[in-house]
This record gives sequence, C-alpha cells and structure tokens, in this order.
Amino acid sequence: MMVSCMGSLWVILSLILTLISGFSLMSSAWYKTDTISFGVFVHCIGPKNMPCNQTCIYYRTLEEIPDIFGKIAAVLLFGGWLLLSFGAVLVLSWTIIPVGLCQRRVCTPARYAQISAVVVTVLGLLVFPFNLHSEFARQICGSSFIYKSGDCCLGWGYMMAIVTVMLSCFLPFIGRYNLNEIKTKILLSKM
Repeated sequence: MMVSCMGSLWVILSLILTLISGFSLMSSAWYKTDTISFGVFVHCIGPKNMPCNQTCIYYRTLEEIPDIFGKIAAVLLFGGWLLLSFGAVLVLSWTIIPVGLCQRRVCTPARYAQISAVVVTVLGLLVFPFNLHSEFARQICGSSFIYKSGDCCLGWGYMMAIVTVMLSCFLPFIGRYNLNEIKTKILLSKM
C-alpha cells in the first residue's frame, strides 16, 4: 500500500513526538538549582556542570513521589504519554492495513487517542507546578510556591514537554487531512 505524503508526515511526527515526550518525562531537568534538579519521575543531586558525578533517584512507584500533586501530575503525564504512544502505534499500523479500513478502524481512534493525549498531558503540565508548594520542593528551591519556583530555574525537560504537547496538537489535524486525501483517492479510483 502506498502511503500519502500527509500520512507519512503523520506517522513520522507521531513517532518522534512520542519519543521526545517519553525522554522529557524521564528527565530530571524540570526544575533545577546549581546542585539539585528534579522532574516527574527522578531527582538528581550533584553539580550540574558534571553530569557524570550526579546521583539520581528514580521513583518507581507512586508512593516514592514526595508530594500528592507530584503523584497526580505523574499519573496524568504518564497517562498522556501512554495515549500518545497508543495513537502512534495505531498510526504506524495504519500503513500496513488495507485502504478501506483506515477511517473506521484505525485512523479515527488514532486521532481520538492523540486528542486525549494532548488534553491529559496539558492537565499534567498544569498540575506539576503545584508540586512547588511541597516540603520537598521548598527544601530544594527555598521560598517556592505554586507557579513560583523560588531559587529554582525552569529546566529544559519541562520546556521540552510543553513544546512536545504544543506540536502534538497538530497530529489530529494532520490525521484528518490524511483521511480527506485517502477519501479523494478512493473516489477517484472508482471513476
């Protein structure tokens, strides 16, 4: 089966954004100071100019995450990543199934999964700064409060998550355009 130009773009962007989103979730650089950085699932201690000498602690369960808002954000962000991954797998599987099945069985659910991923991830990104009000964040960032980072700086991991979700907003539209392109090809082939 030949994949359209928009279909190829949809597949490539879906896979790339899923990988980048997962990478930013596992980053400790969401908020950072000179010696400590923390993210959703990890925090690291050590000088930031020597990353090989940092000691990192990964949170393997929700109980290990120090704050309730951190737990809520972790569930939302991980859920958003799972939905984005599911959408990417559906989009990838679309390339190997027959043309007629695209809209009914794969493309529409993929678009809905991607829309849901964006909504859930945005909620997680909005909830995560509430974590700054926790005792854990105050020990690191000083006088931090909700949406006020105190002595901490915003890191590249959080910014990458924001950029990724902004770009992911376009995926359902690309998928819709791809469906229109496929419908046109089917109609023209029947003439």
